[in-house]
Amino acid sequence: MPHHDTTALSGTIQHVFAHRFTLEADGAVHLADLGPKGAEAFPLAAGLRVTLEGERRPSEIKVARISAAGRAPVEIHHKKPHHPGKPTSSDAAVDPAAALAAVTAAGWMPTGEPRRKPKHVEVLARRGDGAWTELHVDAAGKIYKEKAPDADKWGAALA
Repeated sequence: MPHHDTTALSGTIQHVFAHRFTLEADGAVHLADLGPKGAEAFPLAAGLRVTLEGERRPSEIKVARISAAGRAPVEIHHKKPHHPGKPTSSDAAVDPAAALAAVTAAGWMPTGEPRRKPKHVEVLARRGDGAWTELHVDAAGKIYKEKAPDADKWGAALA
């Protein structure tokens, strides 16, 4: 999951679209998202001067805190998206030996050392004389991602 920078802005709300709004600040217009529950807790209105803090994403700012004169500041907690097929933060630690066993049981021939990540193990493997493939294996032993290997990452193992 990419890491996004935190930003703080003060400006005037220009347009409101349900729980999203545009904020004119520092000579630029920014799209910000409170989320539906955030918009219930902090009603938005064009012309309102606000100060916000949030996570800058490529398309918008996910607001974590918003305040305005005469109003109590509101903290907003956004749910993290769950992408099917990918491990979640609640997944148990992955045992590299178990990941290798799962890869072998699925008909792959692994090579080199598996690379342990916080939520999965990466294994370089191939079937027969086929192309090398980077496999991502979760704690349940499920291969949930297959991709072309990165030569910088796997180096000599690809030779």
